[in-house]
Amino acid sequence: MTRESVTEPVGLLAAAHYLPERTSPLDEIIARETGPVDVTAAGRLGIDSVHVFEGESPTDMAVAVSRKVLETAGLTPLDLDAIIDFSMMPQRYVEPAWSMSNELQAELGAKRAFTLGYSGGHSSNLHAAIKFARALILANDDVHRVLLVASDQAISGNRVIAGKDAPLTVLGDGASAVIVARGAGRARILGTAMRSNGALHDVLNIPGGGMKHPTRLDLYRLTLDAAKHARADRTSELKGLVDKLLARHGLSAGDISRTITANISASDAQAVGDSLGAGERLVPAGFAARGHLHASDLVLNMLELEEEAPPAGTHVLLATHGHGFLYGATLLQY
Repeated sequence: MTRESVTEPVGLLAAAHYLPERTSPLDEIIARETGPVDVTAAGRLGIDSVHVFEGESPTDMAVAVSRKVLETAGLTPLDLDAIIDFSMMPQRYVEPAWSMSNELQAELGAKRAFTLGYSGGHSSNLHAAIKFARALILANDDVHRVLLVASDQAISGNRVIAGKDAPLTVLGDGASAVIVARGAGRARILGTAMRSNGALHDVLNIPGGGMKHPTRLDLYRLTLDAAKHARADRTSELKGLVDKLLARHGLSAGDISRTITANISASDAQAVGDSLGAGERLVPAGFAARGHLHASDLVLNMLELEEEAPPAGTHVLLATHGHGFLYGATLLQY
């Protein structure tokens, strides 16, 4: 029996998402890109349109989704002990001197919570947030509920992320929120496993605006290092991590009822599913009408799974490769 299996339960109490009302079809997105796009290859990604945020700041989406998840959980902002921002894209000001979680705390009136943010894990950010929130609750008797929030808006003219030979994905805008709480909640968190490859720290980066190119606005765009990305054996590395997590709990791939991964593209989701032996148990990714929302993909796909009302005892796996930099796997039991 593992140490994780004998601890008191910590689970997902509630989850919610926010998608802007306006949508943009793929042809419109391509027409607005600042760089060249292989139209035919982009059409094969499986992404038809994305939601587009037109407000002042992504914080607006974060506030909306936070209020929604609090209402779902039957809580008020004063019930929160911590707020974790797991967004990927730039926010109102330059990080790390500023974090959206601080502004969100003020907007919500969550006066009893402390805040922090983490943005370096791409689609695996949610695993880092869940792992920290669960550990925080287990280690502190006075911490009971932690709000996890992500709100991402693509850079204008920079929605299509280019791979080595063809577009890799198309970015949409949106937000998601999860409340991790003491007690099993709607789904108990059995454990989270993570692994990072520091050599790929810059596989995705925004060159302009940082200390390296502080005034190069022409470089202010999310860029993929296609050569590094191509070298990473993402599916094999992810499978190794998942196998270790399952073994820790005395489980095998056949014990997993449903598997959830990121909405990068149809081919990427299929590759992850095949590697993990998920087959038809892979939750259909909702990328066709949303595109890639970074780590929020996992929350939206989980909410779609919950519409099926998973039976009690169902094991669900969240698994992402973080583009080769940060691998994450979280095991839930409904």
